[in-house]
Amino acid sequence: MRTLHAALISLAVIAVVSTPAEAQDPAEGPWSGSAEVSAVATTGNSDTRTFGLGGEVAYDPGGWSWLARAAYVETSADDQLRARSFNGLAEASRNVSERLEVYGRGGYLRDLFAGIARRVTTEGGLAWEAVAEASHSLEVLAGAGVTREIRLVGNDLTIWTANATGRYAWTLSDTSAITEEASFVADLNTGENWRFANEVAATAALTSLFSLKVSHKLSYLNTPVPGFKSTDTISAAALVATF
Repeated sequence: MRTLHAALISLAVIAVVSTPAEAQDPAEGPWSGSAEVSAVATTGNSDTRTFGLGGEVAYDPGGWSWLARAAYVETSADDQLRARSFNGLAEASRNVSERLEVYGRGGYLRDLFAGIARRVTTEGGLAWEAVAEASHSLEVLAGAGVTREIRLVGNDLTIWTANATGRYAWTLSDTSAITEEASFVADLNTGENWRFANEVAATAALTSLFSLKVSHKLSYLNTPVPGFKSTDTISAAALVATF
């Protein structure tokens, strides 16, 4: 585990300071997106494998803009599947002023690592572009919604929520950037089942098409599924194709 952490730290440093020979071309037209793949395997006393896929597609023709994301992770040990997760998001937004948008989004999660068989979320609210500079940007979303969660153990949940999300990007150069997205979900039913998620990533372009991405994701449930821990983390190094 220490070796894996050291490797991820080394890759993060490379992603931040490297200067590829070719810069990424800016996206043309209303469509843009990316796809990524990551894998970690060990052999010896124990044969383990962790495999991940992810992707994002955005469509912005003017007026309404649309965003879709998906991520899949599975872990196996000694040729047996131990756990898998799938996370999907669809979001639509529209400008109401230069820096203010209305948005709505829905999400689906299946996370066997955390004991969640199915979670369906809906949310709507306002998004404010708090910082819009050449090297720094920050978008803050605030809204409300409802979550339906089917758990492998214990009672299923239906809760009304208050939601806050921050999306930050620091452009280090034409070919490298650091991004972070943090979200907090408050339980309006009892106040106990709040949750927090944070993902930080460093990306550096390798060619006009491919980039190296190193990321760390944390998910916290204040009231976890019985028999499961409150905190899950995923550290990954991925090859990303941008289009």
